[in-house]
Amino acid sequence: MSDIPNMDDEMDDPIKIEISEDKMEAYITLPTPKGNRPAYGQMEVMGALDEAGVKAGIDKMHLSDVLLNQMYDERILIAKGSPSEDGIDGYFEYFFHKKDAKSGKPRILDDGSVDYTSVNTVGTVAEGSLIAVYTPATPGKFGYTVTGDLLKPRQGKGYPVPNLIGCRYDEENYSYYSLIDGKVEATPSKIEVKSVLDINRDVNVAYGSIHFIGDVNIYGDVDSGVEITASGNVTISGTVQGSSINAGDDIIVRGGVIGENKVKLVCGGNLESRFLQYCHVVTGGDITAKSILDCNIYSGGMIKIEDKNGSVSGGDIYCARGMDGKIFGNPRKIKTKLTIGKTNEALSRKLEYPKLISEIEVKLKAITSREMILNKEAKENHSKSNLLYIVRQNKANLLTEKKQLEALFYALDSLYTYEKNSGYIHGTHFYPGVIVCIDSNEKQISDELVRVRFRGCEGKITYSMDEMEL
Repeated sequence: MSDIPNMDDEMDDPIKIEISEDKMEAYITLPTPKGNRPAYGQMEVMGALDEAGVKAGIDKMHLSDVLLNQMYDERILIAKGSPSEDGIDGYFEYFFHKKDAKSGKPRILDDGSVDYTSVNTVGTVAEGSLIAVYTPATPGKFGYTVTGDLLKPRQGKGYPVPNLIGCRYDEENYSYYSLIDGKVEATPSKIEVKSVLDINRDVNVAYGSIHFIGDVNIYGDVDSGVEITASGNVTISGTVQGSSINAGDDIIVRGGVIGENKVKLVCGGNLESRFLQYCHVVTGGDITAKSILDCNIYSGGMIKIEDKNGSVSGGDIYCARGMDGKIFGNPRKIKTKLTIGKTNEALSRKLEYPKLISEIEVKLKAITSREMILNKEAKENHSKSNLLYIVRQNKANLLTEKKQLEALFYALDSLYTYEKNSGYIHGTHFYPGVIVCIDSNEKQISDELVRVRFRGCEGKITYSMDEMEL
């Protein structure tokens, strides 16, 4: 009797395992058991996976469903690797206006004209303002393949606390706050708030106007079409032509000013310039120059002409304390009005200044409150930093104007505390066409006078020739 093969002993097809090229996925295909072969067991399949090199990421719950439902002859994703996750670098978020691509373009006004003075921006902050918030770096997350290989992530790069000047660090919320009013310069390695703005170039419409809380130093010329406002001093190494300068304290222009009859120089302190031509000047302190040509001046101090051939020619000039010059007027008899002392206009201004100062203080209080609100909102909404910049520009203007008015008030108030005016006007030459006014008295010069000092005395203007140095 010959042996007949038992079909139940027929060999099964092997379990098929496929691993993707990147080793992040593994697929299994279970062939239909032949004959009376029992269903696949979990240990049997796990052994096949292990033998094929699948060591990690096996979905055992899904495998149980496959076996329970006898999902044969189907290519099934049974294991997945986990990709690594790179860490995120730490970064600073800044809450002050910074120059960017948009601010590098002129602003189009409502009437269609172009405002080139909006091109440049300076990051400024007030004392106590939020400057920046640091978000720490995050560590990377390791991954793995289905074959058990470890995938190494890139770790996030962090930054240590930067070098701080003029600001402080709150380590609890990773925040940086200004200790003073001023200009901000910020990098991941340094955050500095300076009360001095240094500009190492000419300032023109391509650069833009400047409104700064603190001192401004310009190492170049200032051309037409811009305005410079600083609550402190303004120092310009070159010339000023056709631009207005406002300073809470002193203005120094080493190269001189050509005003084109539309420029104003206003400061709460002293004004020093090589020359002044065709401009309007208001100062709380003294004016020192080599020459002054056709200017309208209102000063709480004195005019001092330093050059031996320097002249004051043309214009309408008031100085509370007096004038110490060389040549007044010129041989062409140009009208030059020189006024010192207690005048009706000076008294009117003196009485008006406290009201104006009080109005500015109210505006400053309101704008400071607005600044504090915007400073908090900027922490959540970075776009608010642009509004903060505008608010701080306005604050710089108000602080500057307040200091100017206070200086003028104190100068005139001091003038009126004396019973007698001690001011004088003296020079080496006075030409016809010059009008000398002391207090409410006026004297027109009809003949050339040499080495003369004018004073007010008992309601008259007197002059002498023996008080001048030869």
